[in-house]
Amino acid sequence: MVAAKRTLPAPPELQSRWAAVLEEADLRPRILQIFDRFPEERSLEVPFAALDAPDTGLADLLLERPEEVLSAGTRAMRELLPVTGPASDGLRLRVVGLPATARRAIRAIRETDLNHLVAIEGIVRRVTEVRPQIRDAVFECVACRVKFHEPQDEGSLVFREPLECPESQGGCGKTQGRTRFRLISEESTYVDAQRIEVQEHPESLRHGAHPQGLAVLFTEDLTGRVLPGNRVILNGILKSFQRASASRGGVVRNTTFDVMAIGNSVEPQDVEYGELEITPEEIQLFDRFRNDPTVVDKIVLSLAPTIKGMEEEKEAIALQLFGGVPKRHSDGIRVRGDIHCLIVGDPGTAKSQLLRYISDVAPRAIYTSGKGATAAGLTAAAVKDDFAGGRWVLEAGMLVLADGGMAIIDELDKMTPEDRSAMHEALEQQSVSVSKAGITSTLNARCPVLAAANPKLGRFTNDRPIAEQIDLPVTLLSRFDVIFAVRDQPDQGRDRRLANRILASHRDVESVEGRKGESESAPFSPDLLKKYIAYARRTIRPVLSEESLTVLEDFYVRVRKQGEDPNAPVPITARQLEALVRLSEAAARARLSSVVGPEDARRAIAIMENYLRRVSMTLEGKLDIDLTQTGVSHSARERFEVAMKVMRDLQGEPGGHFTVEQYLEAAEKAGVSASRADGILQSLRNQGEVIEPRPNQLQLVRF
Repeated sequence: MVAAKRTLPAPPELQSRWAAVLEEADLRPRILQIFDRFPEERSLEVPFAALDAPDTGLADLLLERPEEVLSAGTRAMRELLPVTGPASDGLRLRVVGLPATARRAIRAIRETDLNHLVAIEGIVRRVTEVRPQIRDAVFECVACRVKFHEPQDEGSLVFREPLECPESQGGCGKTQGRTRFRLISEESTYVDAQRIEVQEHPESLRHGAHPQGLAVLFTEDLTGRVLPGNRVILNGILKSFQRASASRGGVVRNTTFDVMAIGNSVEPQDVEYGELEITPEEIQLFDRFRNDPTVVDKIVLSLAPTIKGMEEEKEAIALQLFGGVPKRHSDGIRVRGDIHCLIVGDPGTAKSQLLRYISDVAPRAIYTSGKGATAAGLTAAAVKDDFAGGRWVLEAGMLVLADGGMAIIDELDKMTPEDRSAMHEALEQQSVSVSKAGITSTLNARCPVLAAANPKLGRFTNDRPIAEQIDLPVTLLSRFDVIFAVRDQPDQGRDRRLANRILASHRDVESVEGRKGESESAPFSPDLLKKYIAYARRTIRPVLSEESLTVLEDFYVRVRKQGEDPNAPVPITARQLEALVRLSEAAARARLSSVVGPEDARRAIAIMENYLRRVSMTLEGKLDIDLTQTGVSHSARERFEVAMKVMRDLQGEPGGHFTVEQYLEAAEKAGVSASRADGILQSLRNQGEVIEPRPNQLQLVRF
C-alpha cells in the first residue's frame, strides 16, 4: 500500500522554517556573496544534512514535495538580501548530498518516484548543445492588440499556446477560434537549457543486460558543466511526459509515459571507485596485506586460477590493474600513470578467457571485441537524434565511458586500420578530440587498455623476429608499455602437466571438493580482489624512493650500454624507462605501500626484461627496441642502406640504368642475401622509388 503524502504547510510557514535553517547554517554571508557576484554566480548549494539536522520534517517534505519546498526556500533566501531586483529574482537554491534513501538506480525507478527529489548515479552518455528555452511567452491578440503572458511548464516538451485572450490581463476574452495570437519573441523570457542522458554504470550491469538511460533537463547555471564520460550524481525531480505519434487520423497520444528528470544539482564523482562500498571489516582485512612482499604473487594466483600458466602475463596484468600515479609537471605537461598491455598469442592460448576474467575483476571495466568495434564506438560519435530535437548530439564511445576504469579489447588485429587509428590519442594523451558536425570538444579517456591479438599469419614462426609477425602498426605498438608474445610450442613434460590440470578441473568442477580446492588456490575471491584494487587506487599514491631510483637508473644505463657500439642497435629508450616507473609504482600500490621500494623496482625490471626478451630480441640475440617502436630493425635498416648504395653505384649517374640481375649479384657480394635484396627492391618499386622505363631496365627516381 502506497503511503499518503504528508500534509504541506502553508507557504509562509515553509518560508519561515527555511529562513531558520539558513540562519542556523550561517549561510547569510554566502548568500550575500552570491548576490554580489550575480550573474557569474547564482546558486546556493545547501547540503541535505544541514537541513535534516535542525528540521527533519522539512527535509522529509523536500524529498516528497520538492517543487513547493524549494520554491519556499528560494523565497526565504531572497528575504535575507538587502535589496530586491533582477539579481535577487535570478538566485537559485540547490540541494546536494541527498541521503541513501533518496538514491535510485535508473532501472529501479517506479511510478512512486514521480514528482519526488531523487539522487541518481550514472555516467553521462549524451550531451546536447546549450540552447535557449522559453520560460514566459508573450503573445499579442490580433483582435484587440493587447499583449499578455503565457507561462510555460519547465518540464514539458510541448509549447503551450493560449486558448483565449485573458480578460484578467486586459484582453478582449475572445477564444482561439475567433482571433489569432502572435508570439512576441523579443519580449518573451528565456533561460539556457541543455538536455543530457545519464546511463547506468557499465560495471553494475549483469551479463547481457542492456544499459538503461534517463533524460535530464539542465537549466540556467547547470548547463555546460558536464561532458560525455563524466561520472556524476544527479539530484533532480522526476517528471513524466506523454509522447504523441502521428497517424492517418491525426495525433495519437500514448497511454505509456516517458520519464525525465529536472536537474536541481549535479555532483561530480571525484572519489575514485566511490561507487564500490567497502566495509570496515574488509579494510581491516586489506591492512593485513600492507607491505606484504608476497601480495602480488597472491594476486597472480587469484587471476583466472583455472587458466594454468601465463604467470608472467598475469603478473603484468596484476600491476596494470593497480596502475601508477599520474603526474602533472610545472609546465602543464601531464604524464599518464595507466599501464597499457598487449598480449599477442597463438590460437588456443586462453587469451580471450583471460580477458573475460579480467573484465569481471577490474573495477569499471568495459569489454569489447575488435570485430564489433568502430572508430566512433571506441572514441565518440556525433549523432542526429530526437533526444535533442533533431540536432547533433555528442555520444561517448567505449574509451570515454571507461574513463577512470579499464578498457579491454579482444581481437585487436581484426579491427580495420581506419578504426584502429582512432586509439592513438587515447592511448598516449588519454583524451579523445572530436570535431564532427560542428561540434569541437576534447573528452577524457583516462583508462588503461588491455588488448589481445593474433599473429599476422595466425601462428608464430621461428624464421622471423616476433615483432615482425605482429599485425599491428608500429605507431600503435609503441604506445603499449608491455607486450607479451604467447607461443604454443609442443613440450612433452609441460604438455602433460597442462593436460592433467585441465582434465582434473573438468572432473572436479561439479564436486564440492573441486570447488573447495579451487577457492583455496586463489587467495582473493573475484569480489574481494575488485574491492582490494579499488581501495588501493583510492587511498595509495606511492612516491619513488632513492633506492628504487638507483635500481631503475642502473638498469637503464646498463641496457643502454649495449647500444654504444657503432653497429649495435638501440636496445631501450626513455619510453621504457617511463613504463618502468609506472610498473614500480603499481607494485608498491599493490602492497599498499606509500613508498616505492627497491623490490618494487626489481619486479618491474623483471617484467620489462621478459617483454624485451620475447618481443624485441633479434634472431642474432640482440635487443633492438626499433622492432616495436619503428617497425624496422637496425639490421634491416643497414641492409636497406647497403642495397641503396648498390643501386646508386650501378646506376652511375642520374639517368643511368641497371638490371635486376646486376643488382642481385652486387647486393649478394655486399653481404645482402638475394631474397632480402629482392624484397627491398619490390618494396621500393611499390613505393614508386624505383621505376622501369624500359623492360628490365631499372632506375632510381631520387638518385
